[in-house]
Amino acid sequence: MKIRQRKTKSFIKMYYATAKEMERIDKLAVQNGLEIRQMMELAGWHIVSLFKILRISKQSPVVVVVGKGNKGGDGLSAARHLINHGWDVSVIMLSETVSADSLHHLALLKKMQVPTIVYERGKSKALSVIKHSAVLIDALIGYHLDGPPRGLFKEIIESMNQPGKKIIAYDLPSGIDATTGKCLRPCIQAHATLSLALPKRLFKIKKSKAACGKIFLADIGIPNFLYDRICRGSRPHFNSSGFARL
Repeated sequence: MKIRQRKTKSFIKMYYATAKEMERIDKLAVQNGLEIRQMMELAGWHIVSLFKILRISKQSPVVVVVGKGNKGGDGLSAARHLINHGWDVSVIMLSETVSADSLHHLALLKKMQVPTIVYERGKSKALSVIKHSAVLIDALIGYHLDGPPRGLFKEIIESMNQPGKKIIAYDLPSGIDATTGKCLRPCIQAHATLSLALPKRLFKIKKSKAACGKIFLADIGIPNFLYDRICRGSRPHFNSSGFARL
């Protein structure tokens, strides 16, 4: 008698980080010689691979919506890489203020003459660009969320959450608490999320996970010995392209 062997799946245990743990891993990376703008560069590069995985057409107009912090720098880097690979990309900056590390990526976009709108100075034009887009990249608020989005953040998130729009969120959808998973109002409802370095605690919570869409994790160059200080033996495992699907 021929005995059929049952196929079993092997699962790699993954560590899900809190906002404070993410802040610590970022600080450790910088203290050990990594540059924030270098990690932004890798985050931008990975968005091209994600667009290919998601089969996003190069005929689809893309708008990158950029906040004031380092998540905004990820978005600015993404805009450049997507343009270099054939996508039609515009950038909406919430304000003219960006983080010091984001300035490097903004300067490159200016040299490329990428269409850029400052939301606080040109709301009607920005809203029109969002309305006519097919894909939006959420590069607004990272894991340093301090209460519900207010003011300009609230306005632009509400304009992005339109039916029929594909929103790709960097790291986590803006408006969700990275640690508790609380979905504050308003928060981005993403088609997919490209998380960076470590998965966030919110991905284990049903309601907040649903707002993330398809979740991918990208390697941004943090060495394993730094992960081991946070992850208690459950460091992230990436494929040969620097990705993991959660």
